[in-house]
Amino acid sequence: MRKIYSMIVMVTTLLFCAGAVMAGTVLDEQYGPGGTKVELVKAKVRNGVLTLAIRYIHPAEVIALEKGKNRGQISPYLHSREIPIKFKVSDVFYLANGKRYYVLKDKQGNWLASPVVGDYIAEPVNKEILKKHLKKEKIPALILDGHHPIKILWFKFPAPPEGTEEIEFQVPEVSPFDVEIKK
Repeated sequence: MRKIYSMIVMVTTLLFCAGAVMAGTVLDEQYGPGGTKVELVKAKVRNGVLTLAIRYIHPAEVIALEKGKNRGQISPYLHSREIPIKFKVSDVFYLANGKRYYVLKDKQGNWLASPVVGDYIAEPVNKEILKKHLKKEKIPALILDGHHPIKILWFKFPAPPEGTEEIEFQVPEVSPFDVEIKK
């Protein structure tokens, strides 16, 4: 009975993930570390703030979606491959009119981005584990694998100057995104 329940949960999760990947409009796409597909899924200016969101997709998930195959037909090696994603938030920016604009911070000095651990885009962990990692200066990377094939990240920036119609959004290890600005 447990095996049947586990299979039902797994199939439901896979269908949800596939739906999440295909839902919404993809504004631009690039390729990132380990053959991941990185999609720009949100670019919106509101109240003087530009919000950009990207979605990392594991290569096995990309192959399954593009070829219309179910996950069982993809190499088990590819599914089990872990792809770490970790970089400093301060390395994320966009270019507009020859000027760089960096991720905003709140009044307490916290980055307006997610998922963030300290100064890094990384896997969120509970406070006890975080203290242990920060003492050792080891921040856990986001891991894309067959069990977690999709990760979504978002960032808030100052809005581009008035009249700007397009910007170039840059994330470490990913080709730049061309972003049309709609207010």
